Amino acid sequence: MQVIRKSIICFAILMAVHWLLVLLCPGAGMPTHQWQDNLVKAQAFLYAEHCDTAMVGTSLSGRILRDSIPSVRSVSFGGCAVEDGLRIVSHREQLPRYVLVETNLFLNEGNDEMVSNLSEGVVPWIKSVVPSLREQYEPICLLASVLMKSGNINAQAGAAVVDTVLLNDRIAQHLRDDKGLDPQKAEQRLRTLQGMMAPLEARGVKFVFFEMPVNPRLQHLKSYGQTRDIVRRAFPPGRYQYLPADTAQYLTTDGEHLDYEGQQRFSAFIKRQLEKMD
Repeated sequence: MQVIRKSIICFAILMAVHWLLVLLCPGAGMPTHQWQDNLVKAQAFLYAEHCDTAMVGTSLSGRILRDSIPSVRSVSFGGCAVEDGLRIVSHREQLPRYVLVETNLFLNEGNDEMVSNLSEGVVPWIKSVVPSLREQYEPICLLASVLMKSGNINAQAGAAVVDTVLLNDRIAQHLRDDKGLDPQKAEQRLRTLQGMMAPLEARGVKFVFFEMPVNPRLQHLKSYGQTRDIVRRAFPPGRYQYLPADTAQYLTTDGEHLDYEGQQRFSAFIKRQLEKMD
């Protein structure tokens, strides 16, 4: 019994110290892998007291630097889709006024596992009440952020040099695989997304569409062109707002994902466009 009592006391002390650390340093903690990063972003959005603007999309827009546009909370996730971000948005009691929607891979299918982890059962509720239990404040995340700061390393920067061989291989693969969209599946996906967006619109959310820049050799892929046509037909520019396309040339790591310099430049471009929109 004495051993058990000591273990309980030790656990309580450690939990109290951890809880106090989170209270004193709410910005501490850095995700160590993509899935964890998705959960951290989603929880930051769900548990925020106020959110005027959210951004939904895939890993393409997930690389927009979050601290560059403080007014926008990103729910663009790696390995996921626009659908997942919309589901997360719908779980907020107080909805954002605006939702920025990435259109590049608009029709991609979502990831049910991530959304269920954040919305089903008692665990999400406990994490909403006890911040220190969220993924951002796991010991490994806190340690990673300390190491990054002590080494003056930018976690968002990624590789300093783009591997041109890998880049060309990935672009060639995109071109080989570009068979276009299956019309029936595309229409089904569109109806699913419209069904998710309509209730949000009814509650006052305004959708603003934008396209992420990609390598010039991929801009005219059949699948991209078909997606543009589908989105503009379903959400006509006369009724919905579209951010202007950035005509600047960007360097990507694989044809689709911006390198770090590109992330910085496009984040600044988005910020300027949003400022024009007030």
